[in-house]
Amino acid sequence: MKRVGEDIMKNLFYRLIIYLDTANEKDTNYNIALFMANNFALISGMRISELANACFVSPATISRFCRALGYENYAHLKQECQMFESDVHKFNNLINIPAAKMKSQPVAATREYVNQVIATMQDLPDSLDWNVIDQVLKLIHDCKQVVFFGTQFSNSAAMHFQTDLLMLGKFTTAYMDTERQLECAMNMTKDSVAIVVSVNGHFMGTASKMMKYLKKSKCKVVLITSEERNFLNIPIDYRIKLSMPKDGKSGKHALLTTVELMSLRYYTLYSPSEKNKR
Repeated sequence: MKRVGEDIMKNLFYRLIIYLDTANEKDTNYNIALFMANNFALISGMRISELANACFVSPATISRFCRALGYENYAHLKQECQMFESDVHKFNNLINIPAAKMKSQPVAATREYVNQVIATMQDLPDSLDWNVIDQVLKLIHDCKQVVFFGTQFSNSAAMHFQTDLLMLGKFTTAYMDTERQLECAMNMTKDSVAIVVSVNGHFMGTASKMMKYLKKSKCKVVLITSEERNFLNIPIDYRIKLSMPKDGKSGKHALLTTVELMSLRYYTLYSPSEKNKR
């Protein structure tokens, strides 16, 4: 399984990309993100004043940006950067294929990875509880405020589901930015639905504050994951259990397939044209 530290580090790159892809180039945070992306190897050895000077901002602005990325402060971010720089296997957390095999035998590496994905997918039909999924889909259909929470690929899958639902006449929210997700968590009510998507449970590395707000709101909480445990540390109303990947890293394929199946199921249950066929 991936180490939590690796996942959190990947989270940093993911959030930097979000800033650079979505923010206005005149935005202060955009300039900080751009500097960090182009000079990442230097960050672990820079004092906050040095980074502030390089970005032409104040140390306080750097501190706010660090918190926006999900870190407690600059020292916390810097510590993660130092861990990443010292990890010679930093790129090996993508899939469970030895880099040496991919270098010398790409065809064999491809076959090995495909077999891992197949094994995960074959377990999916027995893992999914469609009685639970139908209850979740009814919540999505009936509730006005439905918000997805997640990061990295889980967030991308949530946005894929969000797009399908919009095509079917249902508007939901799935912000890429963690700060926007936090704002949503703060504004949830008992009539809202929060859908937390986290294949391996690593979302909690940066989401503890969100969970506190969700618990306080008393909204309905849905968890989509391959994990057996409730890692959210708050009560959940529904759990959609994905197949547990034997290799530890192909769960994203089970997640994407599940949300696509859920989209189709939603269509069969709530599309006027399909309802009339019953």
